[in-house]
This record gives sequence, C-alpha cells and structure tokens, in this order.
Amino acid sequence: MRSPRLKQINHGIWRIAFFAMLAACAAARGADTSQFDNGNRFYEAGKFGDAKDAYQQMIRSGPVSANLYYNLGNTEWRLGNGGEAAADYERALMLQPSHPEAAANLQYVRDQTGAKTADLLWWQSALTELSANTASILLSFCAWLALFSIALICIKPGPHTGAAVVLTFSLLGAAYAGGSLWQSSAFATRAVVIEKSVQAREAPADVAPIADTLPAGSEVLAPEERGPWTYCTLPDGTRAWIPTEALERVKPA
Repeated sequence: MRSPRLKQINHGIWRIAFFAMLAACAAARGADTSQFDNGNRFYEAGKFGDAKDAYQQMIRSGPVSANLYYNLGNTEWRLGNGGEAAADYERALMLQPSHPEAAANLQYVRDQTGAKTADLLWWQSALTELSANTASILLSFCAWLALFSIALICIKPGPHTGAAVVLTFSLLGAAYAGGSLWQSSAFATRAVVIEKSVQAREAPADVAPIADTLPAGSEVLAPEERGPWTYCTLPDGTRAWIPTEALERVKPA
C-alpha cells in the first residue's frame, strides 16, 4: 500500500509534467505564430524571397494550414512562379475548400498563364465542398447515427417514424461523406506544371511526338514517376509523358 507521502510526490510529478507539456505547446505555437508574422512582414516589405523561406520553414516544421499555403502562393506569384503559386492555392483548397481568396487567386493565375485543366462534372464539383478531414468526421457521425437508429428500430416495438427519418438522412449523409472522401483521394493524385510551358509527349523521349503543350499551372492526374519522365492523364483525358522536373504534386510527399 502506497503511503500518502508517495501519492503526493506522484501527483506532483504528474502536475509538473502536465504543465511542462502545456508550456511546450504554447512555446511551439508562439514560435509558429512568430515565424508566420515574420513571413507576412517580409511580404509586405517586398522581400518575397525571405517571405518564401519563412513560410516554407513553417511547412517543414508543421502543422500546415490553408492560410499558410495561400500566403505562400501569393509569394510565389510575386516571384514570377505561376506554377508553384497554382500548386499552393490547390493545397490551400485541399485543406479548406471554402477558402474564397485561394479559389479566386487560383483562377486568376490560370487565366494569366492560360493553364489547362479538366472540366469537372456537376457531381464532382458537389463532392469537393468538404475537406477530407470534415468528410471523415461526417462519415463517422452518420455511421454511428445510422447504427443507433437501426438498434432503436430493432429493439423498441411500435412505429418508428422518427427513427426511420433519422436513418434515411444519416445514410444519405454517409453516402455524401464517402463520396467526398473518394473524390479527395482521387484529387490527391494531382500534379501541377511548374515550368513556363512543357510539352507532353507520346513516349518518354525528347524526340517523341508531342501530345499537348501545357502552360504553367496546368493540372494533370495520376502521375506515375518513372525516373526523369512521368506518365499522367492530361486535361483532355489522354495519357502522355511529361518531364518529372516540370511537375509538382499538389499533395506533398
């Protein structure tokens, strides 16, 4: 049996560890905020190279946010890197699909560069309204709600109009969330052209016939890196080869 003195020591140790953890978290958050503010100050001062370094350092240390990628996209555009800017705006929208500034700036960059992208069908556009994290939470909630409704219908005798309505909406919500997750996984394979212009070829060779010419910010799907060449789906739906160095994946490795 432990003595009261030993219990007090153990409680003291746990309290110290707990407050030390809180202090460490606060310090890390403060450092992140300071680095973000530094990047913003560099940007406002026109020191875009320094701003880019500050934002990228935050990305390497994590965690990331939609606003962080949005600011980095603005910086890349100021540096004349239209393809990198488009990729960063895409990353911001992956984290927060409802980010209006990122969506507007992405469209602006594409208009300026003449980027080529695949047209989404209406149901594909509808499934992009949720981020992957939000869709996961919604799917889990709807699944549990559906299980609860089914259990209530099976166990409790009598009419179950309310439970049936809840079950119907929970199944619809689960289907929509599942579709959003599927769409997110498909979009996770996207890559963006970061060079001013690149020629997609029918074979992995510089002398192969040209399949298409893609300006900076153009988007391709399902990139399969094979050394210096990447095999991918072009905006028009055809498959072709693009130099690997000319592409940047939207979802970081």
